Amino acid sequence: MLVLVVIIVATPLATAAPQPDQGVVPQCVYFFFREGCSHCIEADAYIRQVEANFTTLTVHRFEVSNATNWELMVSLYNSHNISSYVWPVVFIGNEVLIDPGNIESSLIPLLLNNTGWQCPSANTTIPPYNPTGGPSIAIILGMAVADSLNPCAIAVLLLLIVALSATGRVLRTGGSYIAGNFVAYLLIGFGLFAILRQFQLPYYTSKVIGVLSIVVAIISLFSKIPASQRPTVKKLIDGATSPPAAFLAGAVISAIELPCTGGPYFLALTLLSQYKLSQFEVLGYLLFYNLIFVLPLVLILALYLFARSPKIPKNYIRYASAIAMLVIGVILILM
Repeated sequence: MLVLVVIIVATPLATAAPQPDQGVVPQCVYFFFREGCSHCIEADAYIRQVEANFTTLTVHRFEVSNATNWELMVSLYNSHNISSYVWPVVFIGNEVLIDPGNIESSLIPLLLNNTGWQCPSANTTIPPYNPTGGPSIAIILGMAVADSLNPCAIAVLLLLIVALSATGRVLRTGGSYIAGNFVAYLLIGFGLFAILRQFQLPYYTSKVIGVLSIVVAIISLFSKIPASQRPTVKKLIDGATSPPAAFLAGAVISAIELPCTGGPYFLALTLLSQYKLSQFEVLGYLLFYNLIFVLPLVLILALYLFARSPKIPKNYIRYASAIAMLVIGVILILM
């Protein structure tokens, strides 16, 4: 489903087209031509230059001597109430560009407007692409809550509190552990987001994320820190007797826990990668997500400092996490 975009720099269009990497929305164009047609050769040469500058553009070429291709062109013309069938012609979104001059003057502005975010269709009208805004903050909140309620991170913090209870440095060292957890998870999020943004994700990705959220909800009922990693976690906890060591332990344990806790995080990052977000907007979403992620850890630390004997109903936490992801999945599928 994911296709890695190969970036090609084309100098002939350096002044006429945007620089490579500016297009982040996959776009689709249908180009109809006839072999040996001089105007078709001219139009095709221009379109190939445009392809080199729009890294997310896919051009489907149809030679009209083929009966199937001819019928497709006729159906697209008819859907626009055009009864004369000429070529070369480009169909992009709901627009028709006939002859090389029209193609050269109009194709790039339409691409800059993300007109071709879906392939042309003779049966349905393609809605305009809306690149503004980002995913619902409620969806990100729900995923962060589901992630934060995963008992893996909570169990590790409880073990750390027990190990530190005799030292009298629970606040500083426990706070450092939470800070390490937060910083590492934030950096991991930036790294994963940068990778995901390199892929062309189809417009129905949010529906897939919804299905995966439901799968994660089911898996989260049985998720645990892998047995092979538990000795490493215990060793880190035993050595985290100072704030710097606890910070490092929190960072390392975040990476170790990622297979256990990372399902909602990965889905949230995948959802974010569908939108045209600035670096500051991405930072805002990730800071919000990770503040929610560590909030239960902060509450547990505060509970210990005031009550000295926290009791965490782990099964209830697991059920709450699963229910949150299930609700999110259903919302995304229905959106």
